[in-house]
Amino acid sequence: MRLRTPIAAVLVACLGLLGCQAWQTPPQRECPIESLVLDESAFPPGSRAAELLSPLPEAAWRSAGRAIDLPRGVAGHSVYQHKTPRIAAEEFLANKRAQFAQDDNLGPWATPGELTYRSPIADQYYVACGNEWGNEMCIMIAQYEEYFVLVTAHMSEDGMTYADFERVLRAVDEKMSACLGKPLTPATASP
Repeated sequence: MRLRTPIAAVLVACLGLLGCQAWQTPPQRECPIESLVLDESAFPPGSRAAELLSPLPEAAWRSAGRAIDLPRGVAGHSVYQHKTPRIAAEEFLANKRAQFAQDDNLGPWATPGELTYRSPIADQYYVACGNEWGNEMCIMIAQYEEYFVLVTAHMSEDGMTYADFERVLRAVDEKMSACLGKPLTPATASP
């Protein structure tokens, strides 16, 4: 087949590279993206949730997030719904490189022994803590089907503890479980 116009050639090349993702839409879910973002009730007492932002700047198909003012420090929770699980998986990998970068002011990043929870329903999941400009920061990134989720928190004994952070991670899983219809049972959750 010989293509006669440059537009047709570009269209064929685009379809070959993207696999028609440009025209796909994510599955219809019974959970609005805004309902997947945590409020202050999942965070330590005295925390205050900022206004919910949706959509987030330069984000996915759908997105929502907010900052949480902790008793000492700040946390954030963002949820991005992509058109396909493959795009969400690529977002996970890109964020794993970016969020856990190391230099003189960032890192080293490691998963503390006190953080034992691992999502039984996420397709990809990573949690680590490290230095961020002199403050301890914990970050969780996860892919749940076509969703990418990011949680960040400044850590301190009088603000967000590891036990508090684990409660937040479980709360994220509870929301994603209900949205995706993937039950969280004691048998599937890690200790």
